[in-house]
Amino acid sequence: MVLGADLNKKGDKTMMENQKKKLKRTVSLVKILAKYGFGELLNYTNNQTEGEISSLSVYERIRMALEELGPTYVKFGQAFSSREDLLPKEMILELQKLQDNVEAKPMDVRELLNTDLGVDPDEFFAEIDPEPFASASISQVYKATLINGQRVILKIKRPGIREVVASDMLIMKDIAKLLVNYSEAFRRINLVEVLEAFEKSIFQELSFLNELANIDRFSRNFKGNESIYLAKVYPELSNDNILCMEFLDGVKISDKDALLSMDLDPAAIARKGLDLYLIQVLEHGFFHADPHPGNLMVLRSGKIAFIDFGSMGSLTPVEKEMLEDFVSHFMAQDAKRLIAVMKKMAIRFNVTDENQLEKDIHGFFDLLDGASLEQMDIKEVLGKFSAILNNNEILMPDHLYLLVRGIVLIEGIGRALVPDLNIIESLRPYILKIAFRKLSPEELKKSGLKLLRTLTEAMKTMPDDVQSIISKLNSGELKVQQEVQGLSALNKMMGKGINRMVMAVVMCGLLISSSVLILADKPPKLSGIPVLALTGFLISIALGLYILISSRPKN
Repeated sequence: MVLGADLNKKGDKTMMENQKKKLKRTVSLVKILAKYGFGELLNYTNNQTEGEISSLSVYERIRMALEELGPTYVKFGQAFSSREDLLPKEMILELQKLQDNVEAKPMDVRELLNTDLGVDPDEFFAEIDPEPFASASISQVYKATLINGQRVILKIKRPGIREVVASDMLIMKDIAKLLVNYSEAFRRINLVEVLEAFEKSIFQELSFLNELANIDRFSRNFKGNESIYLAKVYPELSNDNILCMEFLDGVKISDKDALLSMDLDPAAIARKGLDLYLIQVLEHGFFHADPHPGNLMVLRSGKIAFIDFGSMGSLTPVEKEMLEDFVSHFMAQDAKRLIAVMKKMAIRFNVTDENQLEKDIHGFFDLLDGASLEQMDIKEVLGKFSAILNNNEILMPDHLYLLVRGIVLIEGIGRALVPDLNIIESLRPYILKIAFRKLSPEELKKSGLKLLRTLTEAMKTMPDDVQSIISKLNSGELKVQQEVQGLSALNKMMGKGINRMVMAVVMCGLLISSSVLILADKPPKLSGIPVLALTGFLISIALGLYILISSRPKN
């Protein structure tokens, strides 16, 4: 009992400390908001803005207030800087100006290395610059040189930043709940869910151990790719608060003049950067969530280096497959199948009229067909599609919104270097690659085995289910009353369905047996593949196409 009382006391103490921090931070936030003329909104003060601030637009004042409110609010504003579907254009333009550069705070880097990492700096470093060359809201970055002459950077987290962010998130979640309860508009834009996704993202960014793991996974994915440069990291000189990695001597990917001065072709660099991003999304299922120009560097060799891996988008194999289907149906302008895959992907799907949704999507496709590729603005395209989702109360997973933001940023970089670059056209080769991969023997074998497992499981449970139904019928627990109209049509449809099922089972059997024949490696062969196995695969493909075509509804 004493132990339980102690735990309760500790819990109460922690809760009280959190509330004190929250209250203190709230007072600070209210003062800043009042300074920029939003005091009446909070019923805090009736003071009017004075001087230069009073002459600024409301959007400019919002942006300036966010910058002064601190890192959490700056990053939240940046997260919304590509949501044209939710915010006015003037607001978007201001949010895109948000800078993550803040005044540097004095830090004794050598002392931090000693106390935080437990290492003697003189044993590892020949030189450490005492002044940071970059200062952001979460961390400060210092140049250093290792004993072996390798130039590195030390990214050091600002003291107390996690506590500030935690307090801000508590306040923001309270405000979000209040807004959602009292405003239908905020409920429709899924403000609470958006905030939850943002909270997850910013706390991941606060962990340098998480960033180390991201760099390792990213490097493994791109191993052997000659278009990208993978910076070396030093885990022995890193922890959750300090990150040591190779210094990269390059230029921003958007700096066209600098690229030309290095005898590099801006158009080739733009397409290379776009290809590297599409590979991350469609092949690896692990992509950079913030690919703005400052996070993509071009080296003199022409290789591109991604930096700042605090925030990454990650897809499970099932999510990756659904995303591939989503992109394929989008490119094929197949509204029905697009809606079907959206249902699978969506966290919330409250569509009251699917026919209207289908009309909206077809109208969107007509808009795409009517626009020239040179004049097409990807931000506008994605914004209009997002508006369709919002109007129909469809909430997609957070990785899809991260992807949309990434595509907008990458396309913006590409357009700056190559004005006629079109990301939609750039997607077509990847869609073909996905289609060919899904028709490969390996993928067909996987699909066949998956279907066979499903059928096998169904067969296992079917006798028990049938027995249960018969038992209930005999005991009078189950009575069936049914009036069937158009019985002949129903019989015909059932007959076709059974025929297709039989063909599907035969197709699975052929796929499996053909795969076994490939492993057996028995002659005669054609292009290195046993003829019998190849024949089996071809028949399987023919059966699959027949089933697919015969299953399509006739207009």
